[in-house]
Parts: sequence; C-alpha cells; structure tokens
Amino acid sequence: MSLTRKMFSNSVYLFLDLLTVNFLGLFFWFFTGRFLLPNEVGIVSTSINLALLLSSLSLLGFQGVLPKLIPEYLEKNQYKKIISLSRFTLKVLLVSNSILILVLFLFYSKLQTILKQPPYTIAISSTMLLLFTFSTFFGCIMWGFQNTRTFFTTDLIGTVLKLVVTILLLVLGFGYISPLIGVLVGYTMIDLGRFRKSWFFPASKEKINGREILIDYALPYFITLIVGLVFSNFQIILLASLQSQYVTGTYSMSFLVASLITIIPGVLTQALFPIISLLSVGRKRQQQTYLLQIVLRYALFLMLPAAIFLVSFSKPILLLLRHEYLGATNLLSTLVVACMVFGLANLFLFSLYAAGKTKLSRNIWIVSAIFFLFIAPLLIKTYSSQGLALAYLISSFFIFCLSYHFIKKELSLELQWENLLKLVCSSVIFLLFLLFSDILEASLLIKILVALSGAIAYLVLLLPLRFYTQQDIRLLEFIATKVPILKKQILSLAKFISKWLEPNQT
Repeated sequence: MSLTRKMFSNSVYLFLDLLTVNFLGLFFWFFTGRFLLPNEVGIVSTSINLALLLSSLSLLGFQGVLPKLIPEYLEKNQYKKIISLSRFTLKVLLVSNSILILVLFLFYSKLQTILKQPPYTIAISSTMLLLFTFSTFFGCIMWGFQNTRTFFTTDLIGTVLKLVVTILLLVLGFGYISPLIGVLVGYTMIDLGRFRKSWFFPASKEKINGREILIDYALPYFITLIVGLVFSNFQIILLASLQSQYVTGTYSMSFLVASLITIIPGVLTQALFPIISLLSVGRKRQQQTYLLQIVLRYALFLMLPAAIFLVSFSKPILLLLRHEYLGATNLLSTLVVACMVFGLANLFLFSLYAAGKTKLSRNIWIVSAIFFLFIAPLLIKTYSSQGLALAYLISSFFIFCLSYHFIKKELSLELQWENLLKLVCSSVIFLLFLLFSDILEASLLIKILVALSGAIAYLVLLLPLRFYTQQDIRLLEFIATKVPILKKQILSLAKFISKWLEPNQT
C-alpha cells in the first residue's frame, strides 16, 4: 500500500474513532447536562479533567515516543527493539503513576478544598488516572503499528459501555456519581481490549538506549504535553479555582461543543504522524511536505463549513442541554474560532516533532504557554469565562503564527492561498443558507433541508472554482473500496467530479 493510501486508511479509521467517540461523548455530556445542574456538571468535569491532566503527565512524553519510534523500528526491521521499548515504557509508567497517586492521597484534603470537590471524587480521579494512562499507552503502541482499526473498535465498545452505564445510573437517581462510574467502567473495557501480550513477551535481548530516548524524545514531548495541557484540561482547572462551579460548568459545556471542530485536524494529524516519522528515517523531506500539504488542504476544506455551522447554530445547540446554558452563546462562538486555529497549529507542531525537530516543537509550545498563562488570569478576573475564551483565541493565533513560520522554514510548506480563497467563497454561500434557515418562519424539518442545501451548494460551487484535484478522485476511489455498499454511487461521483478538473489533471 502506498504511503498516501495508508494515510487515507489511517484517516478513515481514526476519523471513525474520533467521530464516534466525540459523538457518543457529546451524548454522554448531553445526558449529564440534562439530569444534573451546572454546579454538578462542574464537579464531574473537574474530576475527569483532573484525571486526564495527571494521566497525560504520568506518561512522561512516551505517548509521543511510541508512535514516533515504532514506525522507525519497523522500517529498519528491528521488531525486538519494539518489545524492549514497550517494556521500558511500562516500567516508567508504573513508577510515575505510583508517585502521582501517592501525592493525591497526601494532599487529599487540600485538593478537595481548592477544587471545591465533594468527598470521594479525588479517589475516583485517582482510579481514572490509571485507566486513562494505560488506555493511552496501549493505544499509542497500536498507533505506532498503524493498527487503527483495532484502535477504533476498542474505543467504540468502551465508549458505548460508558454511555449506557451513565444513562442507567442517572435514570436510577445516583446523581453526579453516575457519569464518573460510567467513565470507570468504559475505560476498563478499553484497557482490556487493547492489551497484547506479544508487545511485552518474550523479553528481548536487543537493548535500547533508555537515556537517549528519555532525553531526546520523551522529555521534549513531555514538556510539549505539559504546555499543551495548559490550553486544554488545565484551563478548566484554572477557571474552577478562580470562579464558581456554575461558571466552570457553563464554560465546560461550551468548550466541549466547540472542541468538536478539532476532530478534523486531530484525525488527520494522527494519521500523518507515524508516516512522517517513517519518512524521517531517509530524510525524505519532499514526501513529508507533499503529505502535509494534502492534510492541510483537507483540514481547511472540512473545518470552514463545520465552524460556520457551529457558530450559526450556537443557540439551538445550547438549548438542547438546558436553558441555563443559553447565556454561553457568545462564549461558544469565540471558542469555535479558537479551536479551529489551534487545531491547525497542532498539525504543524506535531509534524515538526515527527520530522525530528523535537526540541523546536517543544520551544514553540513553551513560549505560547507562557503567553497564555500571562493573559488568561487577567482576562478571567475581568471578564470571567468570556475572558478565558478570549485568552484562548488570542493564544491560538499566536501559536499558529509561530508554528507556521517554522514549518515553512523546515519543510518548505506554503499555504495555498488560491485554494483558501476558493474555500472562503464557498463558505460564504453556505453561511447565507444558514442565515436564511435561521430567520425562516418554517418548521424544523424545512430549516434542516435549507441547511443541507447550503452544504450541497458549498460542495458544488467548488466545481467551477476548480478546487478539486486528481488526488480527490483517488481518495473517493479508495473510500469506495472501504464502503462496498455505496461503491457504485461513490465511483459515479468521482467520475462526475473528474469532468471538472483542470485540463492538466485529467
């Protein structure tokens, strides 16, 4: 399979994974928001985000090391080194998690007071910490092997179980403990489904340089991760410490909806990461740049209409939860734009890391985090949750500018301004359809049909603008092989689009 087709294959399963997990996750938070008050949602969100934050720290950067080095070892036919790497990583994680859990129990009372959490939730977060850590550990090994299909199926089974358990307990009246138990059960299933004995046994006699791996790969990624968490989980913790749980709960739900936009660049980044790492073995910069250019093009193609949709329908989306969240409309609009820009910056930074520029990627994250931590507390105290959203937006543009500057310098990546203009033109038409749907005095079904017509208009307008390329035709042909039930229709669509290609591409 060619590298481009492999990237498409990775993208399909990772897209299904993130789409399914985030879609079901949205239902998870939807039912949590429907059954619980904002202050209770704040408790749940704080508990989960605390565990996610500590889990990411406990991995000590190995969630970047595994998908970076495993493809390189496979390219060099050094499978025994993969076993050595897995065993070495396991030892490090057992030590780091033991230390973090000990610290949590030593400062149990203080944490409970600072985070305004009720009894036992810190203990639940400690259990989540272990489950999250090993879910990521096993998942990163699968990612390194590019076994994205199993990665998807295990996530799907665990997330469905999490949702079912949560809804059942909420209906039975167990309150805020319901989603926490649901998370514990779901991630236990994910861990069991991902574990493979062959990754650790038999012990390999082919040694790896643990010190080199820690210093040159794990440490830069670990620092990158800490800094990256400032922009994700930590901002919820920061808001909880400076404002009420009501404010935190409202912001958490808005951030959750807005972060759906990051699914698109997130999937493409994960699909590209091991391939960029593989190509770094022979320093094949031209191929790296070509694949990154493809990924950037598809990210913009999908994100622009998605962002417009989320901003245009912010009120109806929030009303699906509770009327208490309706005041967060402006908050959601700001966060959608911020998440879109931040997602593109992530694509550039992780590509730099995969290409071997680990320390450069780390330094960009550090500078950006310092900037965010400087402005965020000031804006939170002045404008509350809206201030945090504004700080996130400003910082997202800051990190995007830095990351683009260096990816352009290292991999000679250029933004295709002509294609971007074409996408903007089509997006404006899509926006007009959505605005018309919003003001139209008609039933919900008619409004949905108008919005769908806008989406079709977005795609069709790109035909005379000559946006589509031969690469898009190959992608559709690849998708047709993966979805045989729609193979005829997809191939017909590919044939139709090919008639609109530039003459030199047919």
